[in-house]
Amino acid sequence: MKKIHLHILFAILFVQSNVYAQIISYELVESWSMQEVSQVYSNYSIPESVGQINYSVDGYKILYYTSDFNGELVICSGAIYLPSGIDCQPPVLSWQHGTMSHNYYAPSNIGNTNNDLMGVVCAANGYIVTMSDFIGLGEGEGMHNYVHANTEASATIDIIKYGKELASEILGFPPNNQLFLFGYSQGGHATMATVKEIEANFSNELEITASAPMAGPYDMSESQRLMLESGEAYPNPGYLPYVLFAYNKIYNLYDDINEVLKSPYTTLIDMYDGTYSMWDINNAMWDIGEEIYGINPNDFSPISIFKDEYYQEYLTNDNHPFKLALLDNDVYNFIPSAPMRLLHCSGDDNVTYDNAEVAIDYFIENGAQNVELVDGGNFDHSECASIAIIGAKLWFDSMAELCDPNSSTHEFNKTNKKIVNKIDFLGRSIIPEDNTKKFIYIYNDGTTEKIAKLNK
Repeated sequence: MKKIHLHILFAILFVQSNVYAQIISYELVESWSMQEVSQVYSNYSIPESVGQINYSVDGYKILYYTSDFNGELVICSGAIYLPSGIDCQPPVLSWQHGTMSHNYYAPSNIGNTNNDLMGVVCAANGYIVTMSDFIGLGEGEGMHNYVHANTEASATIDIIKYGKELASEILGFPPNNQLFLFGYSQGGHATMATVKEIEANFSNELEITASAPMAGPYDMSESQRLMLESGEAYPNPGYLPYVLFAYNKIYNLYDDINEVLKSPYTTLIDMYDGTYSMWDINNAMWDIGEEIYGINPNDFSPISIFKDEYYQEYLTNDNHPFKLALLDNDVYNFIPSAPMRLLHCSGDDNVTYDNAEVAIDYFIENGAQNVELVDGGNFDHSECASIAIIGAKLWFDSMAELCDPNSSTHEFNKTNKKIVNKIDFLGRSIIPEDNTKKFIYIYNDGTTEKIAKLNK
């Protein structure tokens, strides 16, 4: 791996939402040889079926301006991974990351986070991969706009555009017209928000080939809200104050935090400054609950942080500012035009599976075509991640116009197309005689046959 000096690019300007946005800088931070990519597969036990290693990979950190919730330009950071030495036009794949609160874990910290897996594996396969940190994470300005649909979408769309520009400059030719989007958890919400925004306002600039929102809280105003209001223990209680503080910045939910939260939960806002992990925040909440309020961490519900008077007003008032803010960030209320596959596990303990069912039901009832929901099974939120991500990547590969690095014409003779592997939804090889499992065929041209649809 190597590090390269900083490059500054001030020339890329374009009009977006009546304001100018631009790349501030880009830097080649890490490079992976094909052998090092293979080692990544080995270190993380990634199935070979996830993608062929066709190229070495260069990972670029990028700083760019994007529009904040109030229309003002703010600095945002992100990452772009390029297949090094590719000599034909690759497709673009946009990865939206899950919930994080520490700047260290943002995608722009290339070479140090799990986001590298998506960038390295997919770029080595032949994709241009873009990842926004989203506003307020990484080296971005201010507090993160957590699960705020509009700025998740704008930050993602901008880095896709910049990624295409940057790739054209570095590779010497533009990417092809294919665009794939996927993300998990908050990234699922961001993916859905981005698809909605592109199809509504950017279809003349970006054409979505397919998207795979995964385990996202698409129905913030009801499904996800009711999950938290149940009063049951929740694995990541720090998610709730994260939403509260972020939405207050955007929607002015309250004048005095002391009227909203019990003491000393009022000090939690200081932990969302980018220097604490969600693990740190969760533990701080559990410690306060146990030491001051006598709540066993195993029984802790996030709603325990609210003052009773505030929470009762919230429950009884349909027009409560917090409820209206949640409603404003529902992202399923549109009709996808491009193919979309929702992937979620029915055993999810962080983001209720109801989110996916509400979304798919809305799509189908309103006439959407080429949409489906795949239930990955009775796995929790963490266990489901690798299942969903592998499934999404293989689905994209079945549509992607990827180069054949061994062909000078970059065309594959379809008469030679053969099945080289048969895998289950986890990417594990299965014996040909076993016809009882759901499976995927992997062909020698890198394409796949459609995943057998699981029962909803």
